[in-house]
Amino acid sequence: MEVKQLSSIYYEEMRQIFVDVFSAEPWNDKWVDDAQVDSYLKDLTDYGNTLSFVLVDESDAVIGGALGYVTNWWEGREYYIKEFFVKESEQKQGLGSFFMKELSVHLKTLEIDYITLVTDYSVPAFSFYKKNGFKESTETAFMVRRTPD
Repeated sequence: MEVKQLSSIYYEEMRQIFVDVFSAEPWNDKWVDDAQVDSYLKDLTDYGNTLSFVLVDESDAVIGGALGYVTNWWEGREYYIKEFFVKESEQKQGLGSFFMKELSVHLKTLEIDYITLVTDYSVPAFSFYKKNGFKESTETAFMVRRTPD
């Protein structure tokens, strides 16, 4: 297994795994419009500060992805993970933890000091992230407001 920076040769495979993972339990996202999927993924992969990775196996097949972006902060550079996923058939085998560990090492070589993300308390990802060294912030609040109709 190896972590590689996302390139066009991995995009279609990564895209399909993303849709498969997030269309299933517990997420149940409704990714049925191909144009919407591509617009969303391009937002995460095609801009100046985006940084995305794939986990590939020995045959160079995509197993998972980490899509996010880098920001600079007074405390150092930060990688914000917007999406992190492992192929459903490969889950619960330690590959997500392996991916996160290797990703962290790779980010350190890029002089990135922090990894941040947001997840729901009610999904297995919450426990996964805690198991992999993430801590809940007591200093910040994630807030949402719907725009008026």
